[in-house]
Formats: sequence, structure tokens, C-alpha cells
Amino acid sequence: MKRIYKAPEEISLEIDAETIFLAGSIEMDKAVNWQKHCEELLQDKFVIFNPRRNEWDSSWSQMIENAHFKEQVNWELNALEKSDIIIMYFAANTMSPISLLEFGLYAQSHKMKVVVEENFWRKGNVDIVCERYGVEQFQTLDELIQNLLG
Repeated sequence: MKRIYKAPEEISLEIDAETIFLAGSIEMDKAVNWQKHCEELLQDKFVIFNPRRNEWDSSWSQMIENAHFKEQVNWELNALEKSDIIIMYFAANTMSPISLLEFGLYAQSHKMKVVVEENFWRKGNVDIVCERYGVEQFQTLDELIQNLLG
């Protein structure tokens, strides 16, 4: 069984393991590749949906008319819907507007686990939303991963 799906790979309709979507800071590679760390540690127990595309071209216009961009956004939305667990990671010194959008979409889904680093510019907002909707928060990505591996 395939264990890691990266955008824009087609996701199998028949997956017989728990699935995790790796949501959070990328910012055109400004953030460290934390998704790779998650893949390495979680792929034996979970099927991973990773939106960090190998062949992303930053010159693509981020408009609905751009077929590559539209494919990426639709892949992410589909994978978010199909996932059992969403890891949401807000890296310090990033803005992560799309991650904030996805956080808002899924804050009440009961499938999100969040890490928000101290210097994330909207940490207070994320903390309050997590508290209000009972979203599980962790201090570090490794703490979250250990929680998942139980």
C-alpha cells in the first residue's frame, strides 16, 4: 500500500490505514521542510497526504485560470476532506495565510492537532480558536508526533 501521497498525485479511494494531512507553513520554501520529518516518523503507522509539491514553480500565477495552481488547491482541499487527522504547524517568522484559512475551515472538525511556535505573528488568535473549539495543541512538532505514535 502506498504510504505517502504528494501533490498532485491521485489519492487512492481505498486506503486501509488512518490518514494524516500535513497542513501548515511552507511559504514558498521560507519554512523548513517539516513535512519530510513527519513523513519519516509517521509513514509506518499512517498514510500521509503532503501538499509540498516537488515541482512547484513560484512563477505560476495564483489565479483560478492557472491550471497548475487550481490543481494544487483542489488537491489540498480533497486531501483535507479525506484525512482522518490534520497536523497544523505554524512556523515562527512566517505569515502562512493559506494555513490560517485551512485552520479556520477545519477548527471545528475534531481532527486537527496544532503546533504554533512562539514567534508566529498570529499565535494569540490561533491559541484562542484552539481553546474555544477544543483543538489539541502541542509545544513542538516532535511532541505532537509522539502523541500520534502513542
